[in-house]
Amino acid sequence: MNRLQSSLLSCALVFLLAPIAAPAQAPQSSVQVSKPATSLPGTRYAWVAMPPQQAAEFDKRVQDPKLRQRVQAALDKALQAKGYRRIEDVRQADIAVAYRVGVRDTEETTVRDTGLASANETAVQCKAGGCSQIVTKGDNGVPAVKLDTKMMVEGGLLVEVLQPADIRVLWRALYRGSVRARKGASVNLDTVATQTLAQLPTARAAAK
Repeated sequence: MNRLQSSLLSCALVFLLAPIAAPAQAPQSSVQVSKPATSLPGTRYAWVAMPPQQAAEFDKRVQDPKLRQRVQAALDKALQAKGYRRIEDVRQADIAVAYRVGVRDTEETTVRDTGLASANETAVQCKAGGCSQIVTKGDNGVPAVKLDTKMMVEGGLLVEVLQPADIRVLWRALYRGSVRARKGASVNLDTVATQTLAQLPTARAAAK
């Protein structure tokens, strides 16, 4: 492992990407750019491979070589759309690019909308503050809370752009998202890559 890779291993990560199969879902997502930039020093970039470190990165779904190839291909496409040109030798590159990806399964529990606004007030216990909107009278007459639980897949994609000479981070963005878990669910990797790199300076700006 070279010095560039060792430095990148210190970056924190909590991640999403669902397995590739079946029709894509639209994830609930957000992108945080923690290291913005208005320009970058050139147009040539090379990839720096990053070994997994966090638990979410060891998930077998994101260790799939085919998935990782598609993630990188989606990022290549998004970078090229901004005017950057990929080369293989990081020593000849103007910037180095690295990514890390992870995924985990979670449960999301919410209180069911019981429609109590129009329900008979005898169905709930009303006090001075009004009627409860989450507790109803159960079948046996005991107050009951209505809950809905759904399985979610969540995680994200961290992308860093570095200056190879001194390993300085020039730009960093973290994509986070979640989708409803279901057999064969997936996300659109091109969309994820485009959203993640949306605030990356274009190569025209970088060349100034």
